[in-house]
Amino acid sequence: MILKAGDPGRVALPVAMLAALGACVAVAADKQPREYLDEDTAATVTVVAEPLVFALPRPELAANVRDYVTLAAAAVDRNGKVSYVLIAYFWSTVDPRLRTDALPSPEPLVLQADDRRIALALRGHSAHEAGIGVPVHAPPGAAVTPNVYGTDLGTLRFIAEARSLTMTADSDGVALSYELWEDHRMALRTFVHHMHGDQ
Repeated sequence: MILKAGDPGRVALPVAMLAALGACVAVAADKQPREYLDEDTAATVTVVAEPLVFALPRPELAANVRDYVTLAAAAVDRNGKVSYVLIAYFWSTVDPRLRTDALPSPEPLVLQADDRRIALALRGHSAHEAGIGVPVHAPPGAAVTPNVYGTDLGTLRFIAEARSLTMTADSDGVALSYELWEDHRMALRTFVHHMHGDQ
């Protein structure tokens, strides 16, 4: 299509492009990590804006119910020494009265990011011990135990840039595969860039 002088399309196209660019900037701004001084631990904590959520359908128990794993990245700065963690919560929309099995064990927990298998190293079940006094993206409903895994910025960058992500957990010796349900890799990429000093 050829646009001529005075053609409304000559104005409409740049305006549409600017509007799209503005929307992208607004989305990126929404994904900015939250950084605060934790009054409980005296550490500076940076938390990803939105966590990754993985899901496993449980149709054998009830229709439209799933087991979930919420996975959130955080950085803890204690007097200039920064450590990185992934906090995972195992939770479910299955009625507990229907269950004959327990939720999976927090260890081993493996992320399959493209062709790389990332075994997460469990550090404990208390975010406070990692320097975080406020719950990080805890799932809705009843209180769920946080599982804290050590990681590093390079691994978080790889996860954020991976084209495919799945998670494997263990339930009484049976490997359960969780698919990515809520894809917030953009928020994780923004977190990584922020911690790397790119923004």
